[in-house]
Amino acid sequence: MSRVVILGAGGHAKVVADILQMRGVEVAGFLDDNPLLWGKKLLGLPVLGAIEAFSDFMPCKFVCGIGSNAVRKEIIRCLGDTAADFWETAVHPRATIARSVNLGCGSVVAAHAVINPDCFIGEHVIVNTGATVDHDCTLSDYVHLAPGAHLAGGVNVAEGTLVGIGSQVIPGCKVGAWSTVGAGATVVADIPDYVVAKGTPACW
Repeated sequence: MSRVVILGAGGHAKVVADILQMRGVEVAGFLDDNPLLWGKKLLGLPVLGAIEAFSDFMPCKFVCGIGSNAVRKEIIRCLGDTAADFWETAVHPRATIARSVNLGCGSVVAAHAVINPDCFIGEHVIVNTGATVDHDCTLSDYVHLAPGAHLAGGVNVAEGTLVGIGSQVIPGCKVGAWSTVGAGATVVADIPDYVVAKGTPACW
């Protein structure tokens, strides 16, 4: 089993480290572009240096531990072309994922998350603590489903969108790219790209 280096050294990176350790994966440490963190430790693991030094740690595998969808995408873009096996997929042992789910490389599934049959989860997606994704949903690359968010069956969430903490989406809705569904919102109709939708029913 390969050692893993986590990109980022903030709060979400700690969650990712814990997920990996719960799976028995050896975490070598973190890379972060804040020089004030270099040489310090998180959860007893070292912050090894800047993200641009990632090649010094190959053949380790990598996972991006940054919660911001836009920042996560930019960091991965800056690393250049990488094969799928460059990335570790981090799934907590207390997450439930149906056997028919397609889970993309570099994605993170936290404790008590549930992903039901025939879902497609893209690359570098976060399904956070206690979030649920019901049957036949699609989460495109760089989506973040925040803690306690719930998607009913057949929901499609486009690239880069944040579905906020405690929000819910009714069956069959489409949520556009790089949008935000606010905390506690209830989505009852399709949402376009690049909007902030909040309230019950969600408006923008």
